[in-house]
Amino acid sequence: MDSRIERMVGMVKCLGLRLSSTVRHAGTCGIIALAVGLGNGAAAQTSQNATQSFEEFQASVTAGAQRIAKYQEVLQNPDARIQYEAVRLLLKSGDPALVRIAKEHALFSTNPVLRNSAILAIFEAGGNLRIEVTATDESSAKVLKWVSDAGGTHDGKKGNHIFNIGAKAENCWMSGKERYAICELTVSGTSVQFKSNRGQGSQASLALGPDGVLRGVIFAEGGKANAAIDLKE
Repeated sequence: MDSRIERMVGMVKCLGLRLSSTVRHAGTCGIIALAVGLGNGAAAQTSQNATQSFEEFQASVTAGAQRIAKYQEVLQNPDARIQYEAVRLLLKSGDPALVRIAKEHALFSTNPVLRNSAILAIFEAGGNLRIEVTATDESSAKVLKWVSDAGGTHDGKKGNHIFNIGAKAENCWMSGKERYAICELTVSGTSVQFKSNRGQGSQASLALGPDGVLRGVIFAEGGKANAAIDLKE
């Protein structure tokens, strides 16, 4: 991990609030996976250097687990403002392991303010989202047709469409260019309004569930279907 990520933790700690001593522990397999990812390139070394001893591997895992604990300690701060800032910085870090920690912490929180902050931070970080469409009745065929027209794929029952999170403008994230641009994603609390001008257009109202997935109903071309966006991806 480069010094830039270490500085992020320092930036949050320098706000002068005492960190909680409680650290949420992940499962054994998750800790090993994340620790190897953070342990100074341990995963890459394992694949590239077949002569690495078990002792060296174990030391790398331990070092990585200790680094993970430092980030988790910041995320456990009782001040939601500190948690939000930590989540925001970790999501922008570009490190897959840290991004995963931040997403799961915020999305699984029972604090609605932090959950809202998690949605905003994920959208602000940019990247792609995948909306999954599941047929519910005969009219769903029209929604699946929209999936295809928008550039996605489907098997007649389920469809997937991947789209890029656009630039932010006021309280929404845009799609399209110039006079054809529309608010594609609008956040209100833990709910998200999705509206697309791809194909013949579609719209959906989605609510964040306890599992970190936005779910709701999508309408397109006179049909309807269930829709879901997993924000943990």
